Amino acid sequence: MKPEIVNNQLTKDNLWSGCMLASIAHAIMVAQYPELDYEHSWDGETYNTMDGSGGRGTITFKGKYVVGAFRNNNLTRTEIPSAIDFFKDAPKEVLELAKNETLQYLLVEDEDATATPSITTAFWGDRDAITSVDNIVKLVQCGGYLVERQLMKSDSAIEAWRDYYEMTSEQVDLLKSIYDRKMKNPDESIVLTKREIEIIGAENSDGLSECMTSFEEIGVYWN
Repeated sequence: MKPEIVNNQLTKDNLWSGCMLASIAHAIMVAQYPELDYEHSWDGETYNTMDGSGGRGTITFKGKYVVGAFRNNNLTRTEIPSAIDFFKDAPKEVLELAKNETLQYLLVEDEDATATPSITTAFWGDRDAITSVDNIVKLVQCGGYLVERQLMKSDSAIEAWRDYYEMTSEQVDLLKSIYDRKMKNPDESIVLTKREIEIIGAENSDGLSECMTSFEEIGVYWN
């Protein structure tokens, strides 16, 4: 299969923005829903997302490139022999990034307890375009559905997260405020005010802990 551009409008930068918006919404609402702590997380430059029905995805943003890989446990891909083969004809830097970072989050153990990466679709890209061996329909079916909201424009994504988490108007305003600050100064830490913490409204120690942890992963801290 020859790699093709998935979407001319989709780039490394706007995908990062969508993942960051998702993570802020998650960090706010995990205070009420600590049982959903597994859905979104960051490890340095790598974003992880998963659902409760067998879907798992990892996206690494590093330098000029982005590398994403997904596993849908409800599907099997026999036409592509191994995880690294999903990056056929990708630049050398992408192959190294996939092998050394992204795929390390998608390991499974065989009967001999040997851990190897297992995925059902993948993509890579830069600030110009996103490329995959799968077309957009196949990409979504095989795990890309996990980032459906992350791929929306910000206004639509905010409404989607509002519906998903049943956010109050104050929580949506807080989401917008933190997101705007993060987009203006991506590398600067953000400190929440007392009022912003009140809006989050952690209801128990588990929610409080998960909320603080999720925020700290993206450089947002409690005052």
